[in-house]
Amino acid sequence: MANKEIKPIRTRADHRAALKEIEALMSARRGTSEGDRLHVLATLVEAWEKKHYPLASAKIKYTDEPLGKLRVVPNFLPAPQDLVFREESIKVTLALSKRSVEFFKREAAKHNTQYQRMIRRLLDAYAEQHARPQDARSTRTRRRVG
Repeated sequence: MANKEIKPIRTRADHRAALKEIEALMSARRGTSEGDRLHVLATLVEAWEKKHYPLASAKIKYTDEPLGKLRVVPNFLPAPQDLVFREESIKVTLALSKRSVEFFKREAAKHNTQYQRMIRRLLDAYAEQHARPQDARSTRTRRRVG
């Protein structure tokens, strides 16, 4: 690695490559050639990120203007004990359509979660909805086919 020439970061691919090399050099000691390389790469990455991913806080302008009418929002967060997942789970093997799995994988990636968790929550919501007595579910009239 130390023999490879350090070049400016011009593209996202250059940026990814520099980050990958930085990761490999994270245990380098200061004052060594690897440590110096790490320092230079980190400086280049920092400059590139500052240019391409500016912080939103740099655009904030503070003033002494009145805030206007304020209201206190009631605490809507659940209690810590309510955050513990207590539901017993059972592992199952299930064949799903490729289209469905790809959909859940895309959505999970957008929302930074696991696609299996999304499918489980969907099934739990479905089961909960249909486990209620008929009159509590919906006022919609069901038509009989026949």
